[in-house]
Amino acid sequence: MDNPQFQNDSDEKTLWISIQKGNHQSFHLLYMEYSDFLYNYGRKMCKDSDIVKDSIQDVFKILWEKKDSIVIKSSLKHYVFTIFRRELIQKIQHQKSLNHQLSEMDFELSIESKIILEETQQQLRKNLDKAINNLSHRQKEILFLRYYENMSYTEISELMSLNTNSMYKLLSAAMQRLKNHFISLLLCLSLFGDISSYLF
Repeated sequence: MDNPQFQNDSDEKTLWISIQKGNHQSFHLLYMEYSDFLYNYGRKMCKDSDIVKDSIQDVFKILWEKKDSIVIKSSLKHYVFTIFRRELIQKIQHQKSLNHQLSEMDFELSIESKIILEETQQQLRKNLDKAINNLSHRQKEILFLRYYENMSYTEISELMSLNTNSMYKLLSAAMQRLKNHFISLLLCLSLFGDISSYLF
Protein backbone atom coordinates (compact mmCIF):
# COMPACT_ATOMS: atom_id res chain seq x y z
CA MET A 1 0.00 0.00 0.00
CA ASP A 2 1.23 3.49 -0.80
CA ASN A 3 2.18 5.89 1.93
CA PRO A 4 -1.12 7.07 3.45
CA GLN A 5 -1.69 10.68 2.57
CA PHE A 6 -4.85 12.74 2.54
CA GLN A 7 -4.94 15.59 0.05
CA ASN A 8 -4.69 18.18 2.80
CA ASP A 9 -5.29 18.84 6.49
CA SER A 10 -8.86 19.81 5.72
CA ASP A 11 -9.58 16.29 4.47
CA GLU A 12 -8.25 14.83 7.72
CA LYS A 13 -10.31 17.19 9.85
CA THR A 14 -13.46 16.50 7.84
CA LEU A 15 -12.96 12.74 8.18
CA TRP A 16 -12.33 12.94 11.92
CA ILE A 17 -15.39 15.15 12.49
CA SER A 18 -17.46 12.57 10.61
CA ILE A 19 -16.04 9.79 12.79
CA GLN A 20 -16.82 11.74 15.94
CA LYS A 21 -20.44 11.90 14.76
CA GLY A 22 -20.47 8.10 14.65
CA ASN A 23 -20.08 7.58 10.91
CA HIS A 24 -18.98 3.95 10.47
CA GLN A 25 -18.14 4.45 6.79
CA SER A 26 -15.68 7.22 7.63
CA PHE A 27 -14.12 5.05 10.33
CA HIS A 28 -13.74 2.22 7.83
CA LEU A 29 -12.05 4.65 5.44
CA LEU A 30 -9.62 5.62 8.19
CA TYR A 31 -8.83 1.96 8.84
CA MET A 32 -8.25 1.23 5.15
CA GLU A 33 -6.04 4.28 4.83
CA TYR A 34 -3.70 3.41 7.68
CA SER A 35 -3.86 -0.29 8.60
CA ASP A 36 -1.36 -1.57 6.01
CA PHE A 37 0.99 1.30 6.72
CA LEU A 38 0.91 0.61 10.45
CA TYR A 39 1.52 -3.09 9.88
CA ASN A 40 4.53 -2.48 7.62
CA TYR A 41 6.03 -0.05 10.10
CA GLY A 42 5.24 -2.26 13.06
CA ARG A 43 6.99 -5.25 11.51
CA LYS A 44 10.17 -3.18 11.36
CA MET A 45 9.93 -2.76 15.11
CA CYS A 46 8.72 -6.21 16.07
CA LYS A 47 9.21 -9.60 14.43
CA ASP A 48 6.01 -11.01 15.94
CA SER A 49 3.22 -10.28 13.46
CA ASP A 50 0.53 -11.15 16.02
CA ILE A 51 1.76 -8.44 18.37
CA VAL A 52 1.72 -5.92 15.52
CA LYS A 53 -1.82 -6.93 14.47
CA ASP A 54 -3.06 -6.75 18.06
CA SER A 55 -1.56 -3.28 18.42
CA ILE A 56 -3.31 -2.11 15.26
CA GLN A 57 -6.64 -3.44 16.51
CA ASP A 58 -6.13 -1.71 19.85
CA VAL A 59 -5.37 1.58 18.12
CA PHE A 60 -8.62 1.60 16.20
CA LYS A 61 -10.54 0.39 19.24
CA ILE A 62 -9.18 3.36 21.17
CA LEU A 63 -10.00 5.75 18.33
CA TRP A 64 -13.60 4.58 18.14
CA GLU A 65 -14.33 4.22 21.85
CA LYS A 66 -12.74 7.55 22.77
CA LYS A 67 -13.64 9.50 19.64
CA ASP A 68 -15.78 11.96 21.60
CA SER A 69 -12.96 12.97 23.93
CA ILE A 70 -9.94 12.75 21.66
CA VAL A 71 -8.48 16.11 20.67
CA ILE A 72 -6.08 15.95 17.73
CA LYS A 73 -3.64 18.83 18.08
CA SER A 74 -1.42 18.05 15.11
CA SER A 75 -2.31 15.86 12.14
CA LEU A 76 -4.58 12.82 12.25
CA LYS A 77 -1.78 10.73 10.75
CA HIS A 78 0.65 11.80 13.45
CA TYR A 79 -1.87 11.03 16.19
CA VAL A 80 -2.60 7.55 14.82
CA PHE A 81 1.13 6.90 14.41
CA THR A 82 1.87 8.02 17.96
CA ILE A 83 -0.72 5.87 19.72
CA PHE A 84 0.23 2.87 17.57
CA ARG A 85 3.88 3.18 18.52
CA ARG A 86 2.89 3.50 22.19
CA GLU A 87 0.64 0.44 22.08
CA LEU A 88 3.23 -1.64 20.24
CA ILE A 89 6.05 -0.82 22.64
CA GLN A 90 3.82 -1.63 25.60
CA LYS A 91 3.11 -5.05 24.13
CA ILE A 92 6.81 -5.62 23.43
CA GLN A 93 7.57 -4.76 27.05
CA HIS A 94 4.94 -7.21 28.22
CA GLN A 95 6.44 -10.05 26.20
CA LYS A 96 10.05 -9.45 27.09
CA SER A 97 12.26 -6.70 28.38
CA LEU A 98 12.23 -3.62 26.17
CA ASN A 99 15.97 -3.40 25.85
CA HIS A 100 16.26 -6.94 24.55
CA GLN A 101 13.43 -6.50 22.09
CA LEU A 102 14.66 -3.13 20.84
CA SER A 103 18.04 -4.69 20.15
CA GLU A 104 16.23 -6.93 17.69
CA MET A 105 14.48 -4.08 15.90
CA ASP A 106 14.98 -4.56 12.23
CA PHE A 107 14.82 -1.29 10.35
CA GLU A 108 16.58 -2.73 7.34
CA LEU A 109 16.39 -0.07 4.69
CA SER A 110 17.02 -2.23 1.64
CA ILE A 111 17.49 -0.91 -1.90
CA GLU A 112 15.18 -1.79 -4.79
CA SER A 113 17.14 -3.77 -7.37
CA LYS A 114 15.61 -1.79 -10.21
CA ILE A 115 17.48 1.34 -9.06
CA ILE A 116 20.87 -0.18 -9.76
CA LEU A 117 21.10 -1.87 -13.15
CA GLU A 118 24.75 -1.69 -14.18
CA GLU A 119 27.54 -3.75 -12.66
CA THR A 120 29.26 -0.64 -11.31
CA GLN A 121 25.99 0.41 -9.72
CA GLN A 122 25.77 -2.96 -7.99
CA GLN A 123 28.90 -2.07 -6.08
CA LEU A 124 27.30 1.18 -4.97
CA ARG A 125 24.35 -0.83 -3.76
CA LYS A 126 26.60 -3.02 -1.65
CA ASN A 127 28.28 0.06 -0.19
CA LEU A 128 24.96 1.65 0.69
CA ASP A 129 23.58 -1.54 2.24
CA LYS A 130 26.72 -1.85 4.31
CA ALA A 131 26.48 1.76 5.43
CA ILE A 132 22.81 1.44 6.38
CA ASN A 133 23.38 -1.78 8.30
CA ASN A 134 26.07 -0.02 10.33
CA LEU A 135 23.63 2.64 11.53
CA SER A 136 22.05 2.40 14.95
CA HIS A 137 18.40 1.39 15.20
CA ARG A 138 17.38 4.90 16.20
CA GLN A 139 19.25 6.39 13.24
CA LYS A 140 17.46 4.00 10.89
CA GLU A 141 14.13 4.88 12.45
CA ILE A 142 14.76 8.60 12.02
CA LEU A 143 15.68 8.09 8.36
CA PHE A 144 12.52 6.06 7.86
CA LEU A 145 10.28 8.68 9.47
CA ARG A 146 11.94 11.66 7.80
CA TYR A 147 12.45 10.45 4.24
CA TYR A 148 9.83 7.73 3.82
CA GLU A 149 7.00 9.09 5.94
CA ASN A 150 7.94 12.75 5.34
CA MET A 151 7.43 13.60 8.99
CA SER A 152 8.59 16.97 10.24
CA TYR A 153 11.52 17.24 12.65
CA THR A 154 9.10 18.28 15.38
CA GLU A 155 6.87 15.25 14.80
CA ILE A 156 9.86 12.89 14.86
CA SER A 157 11.17 14.43 18.07
CA GLU A 158 7.79 14.06 19.77
CA LEU A 159 7.26 10.53 18.49
CA MET A 160 10.65 9.25 19.58
CA SER A 161 10.74 11.27 22.82
CA LEU A 162 13.87 13.13 21.75
CA ASN A 163 14.67 16.79 22.05
CA THR A 164 15.19 18.52 18.72
CA ASN A 165 18.96 18.87 19.12
CA SER A 166 19.40 15.15 19.84
CA MET A 167 17.27 14.26 16.84
CA TYR A 168 19.28 16.55 14.56
CA LYS A 169 22.53 15.04 15.80
CA LEU A 170 21.34 11.47 15.16
CA LEU A 171 20.10 12.34 11.68
CA SER A 172 23.22 14.30 10.80
CA ALA A 173 25.50 11.48 11.99
CA ALA A 174 23.50 8.96 9.97
CA MET A 175 23.65 11.01 6.79
CA GLN A 176 27.36 11.69 7.24
CA ARG A 177 28.10 8.00 7.68
CA LEU A 178 26.20 7.21 4.49
CA LYS A 179 27.96 9.95 2.56
CA ASN A 180 31.35 8.63 3.64
CA HIS A 181 30.70 5.43 1.67
CA PHE A 182 30.66 7.25 -1.66
CA ILE A 183 33.41 8.74 -3.77
CA SER A 184 32.00 12.25 -3.72
CA LEU A 185 29.24 14.30 -2.17
CA LEU A 186 27.61 14.76 -5.55
CA LEU A 187 27.34 11.01 -6.06
CA CYS A 188 25.81 10.60 -2.63
CA LEU A 189 23.28 13.35 -3.25
CA SER A 190 22.30 11.89 -6.60
CA LEU A 191 21.60 8.55 -4.96
CA PHE A 192 19.58 10.20 -2.23
CA GLY A 193 17.53 12.31 -4.58
CA ASP A 194 14.61 10.02 -3.77
CA ILE A 195 15.59 8.30 -0.56
CA SER A 196 12.16 6.72 -0.21
CA SER A 197 13.11 4.25 -2.97
CA TYR A 198 15.79 2.81 -0.64
CA LEU A 199 13.42 2.12 2.22
CA PHE A 200 12.33 -1.51 2.45
